[in-house]
Amino acid sequence: NKTMKFTIDESELEQTYILEEDLISSHTRGFEDELNNFIQNDNRDILLDLTQVTKIDSISIALLLRIKSRLTENGRTVRLTRPNETVMRILELAGLQDFLLD
Repeated sequence: NKTMKFTIDESELEQTYILEEDLISSHTRGFEDELNNFIQNDNRDILLDLTQVTKIDSISIALLLRIKSRLTENGRTVRLTRPNETVMRILELAGLQDFLLD
């Protein structure tokens, strides 16, 4: 497993994580910890930019659902933006497009 590569873009209301590789379990080590630390230590929402993501797996979808749940408990949101057609189709098949997308 390797650590997820991403860059961060900050604004007043949210922190954007621009993911630089596929959102698959072998890449997510440390990424959930990063997001959990942000949730614990910041009060802004999270935006995940999926422009560079070509694949997403069920383990990563479960990670997104855990993050969404933690944020919702605090009246906050996580949103996904700019998924490609393949990623969008996977989210649709999982029934999560309305739950996770803008």
